[in-house]
Amino acid sequence: MDVLDSSNIFTDEEIGKILGDISADDNQGEDQVNKEEEVQEEDEPVVEELEDAFSNTPESVGNDKEPPARTQHGSPTPQAQNVFHSIAAALREEGVFPDLDDDTINSVTDAGGFRNLIDKQIEAGLTEQQRRISSALSNGVQPDEVQQYEGALAFLNSVTEDALTANNSDGEELRKRIIYQDLINRGYSNEKAIKEIKKSLDAGTDIDDARDALQGNREYFQSRYNALLDNAKAQRQQAEQAYNQRAEKFKKSLMEDDKAFGTVDLDKDTRRRVLDVLTKPTKRDDSGRYYTELQWAQHSDADQFSRNVGLLYVLTDGFKNVDKLIGQQVKQRTRQGLAELERVINDTQRNPDGSLNLLTGVNTDKDSYFDDFELDI
Repeated sequence: MDVLDSSNIFTDEEIGKILGDISADDNQGEDQVNKEEEVQEEDEPVVEELEDAFSNTPESVGNDKEPPARTQHGSPTPQAQNVFHSIAAALREEGVFPDLDDDTINSVTDAGGFRNLIDKQIEAGLTEQQRRISSALSNGVQPDEVQQYEGALAFLNSVTEDALTANNSDGEELRKRIIYQDLINRGYSNEKAIKEIKKSLDAGTDIDDARDALQGNREYFQSRYNALLDNAKAQRQQAEQAYNQRAEKFKKSLMEDDKAFGTVDLDKDTRRRVLDVLTKPTKRDDSGRYYTELQWAQHSDADQFSRNVGLLYVLTDGFKNVDKLIGQQVKQRTRQGLAELERVINDTQRNPDGSLNLLTGVNTDKDSYFDDFELDI
């Protein structure tokens, strides 16, 4: 007997004989997953386009607009914050955000907050199942896993009393499968599960046993699904926390460390420029994906980028010391300066005693220095 699990617990052919044409219900989980994937793919450009429309930040290639004014620490000024809040409030007045309260609207202070506002409105319009699937996918659960659990639960919840108690071969087959799967879930071996089913049929208790098994299967798959979702959510939260801590540590290091490469002093403006190059999305490719300036340099010409990084790594002794790189330039300029000095000396006229004949406008007669002096001895 085949194992009744989340991948074979239902088929259109078998269940159709018992429940009629419920293929649409059986495939609801799969269809919902596909819809959620489409929503995720479609929502991202919408959010990005809204950010483009309502932000002064140069988010696309060729945008020459100046970025919004920022404070010394890089956060938006009160004027920039008011822009996003005003837009959010106006859109709610127009009915775009009907499900969001005043506190949520008032919390919008920047582009990220505005984007979160859109996500919350989208989520508010979803059914419970849609929110569950959306949360699962956004937390990194694989679509095929979501499909299996959603499909299995949809089937188990669709089994009716009439179908379960039907006095025909289809009803008996359904009961056998449901009882068998419940026994497997509880740790029975294949052989022992088959023996238990035969006992149930011989004793005439298969209908009552199937009712208990149906509830047991529902609880089993629901608990496994909940554990999968909770674990994925916890892992994502841990990853986000670790990323935020790393980002804050990186920013602090970049803005506060005394020297770069161990020897080079950097002013605050240069440090902020480096931070923007590394963290601020300013370019977007044809597919709509955003890049920081450094990422764009690598994306545009990966070979040249790797070559430059390799050269810089070698010339700075593994990014530890720029003296070798700078020293070569100093030595080259020093050699050029010495060569020019030698040329000037060689081209300068000389006195009979071999000294340089420099035109200084000063009388060189050694006695002239004392013409106007009388020594009072």
